[in-house]
Amino acid sequence: MSPIFADLVIFNFSLHGIHFALSVGQLLCWGLALVVGILARLVFGRRVPFGIFSTFVVALMGIWFATDVILIDIPKDILIYDVPLLKATISAIVFELLWYLIAYRSYRSWTRRRRLYASSMQKQ
Repeated sequence: MSPIFADLVIFNFSLHGIHFALSVGQLLCWGLALVVGILARLVFGRRVPFGIFSTFVVALMGIWFATDVILIDIPKDILIYDVPLLKATISAIVFELLWYLIAYRSYRSWTRRRRLYASSMQKQ
């Protein structure tokens, strides 16, 4: 790997003996999760609970799962700052789809209960 694409530390500090560092690879993962989360929100609409925050967190979990937990190499995957873009994007999309499939049924029943409660309050 060339030194140009090595993971650069942008910001670091220590707090009560715990060292924190922010690198370009982390920012790339956060940016990718934000883009996938916004696209998932546009595709699924308001049917996902907790809005854009949940889609962002689920996409981050998908990226982490693909890059650190499952060690499958995709041939000719593009590595930028030690982040495999294709594998991270595919896993974020799969996790978003799973989140939608798991959460939609409970979210739908919750919104239906809220509408029924609101209509019963108007009758009184």
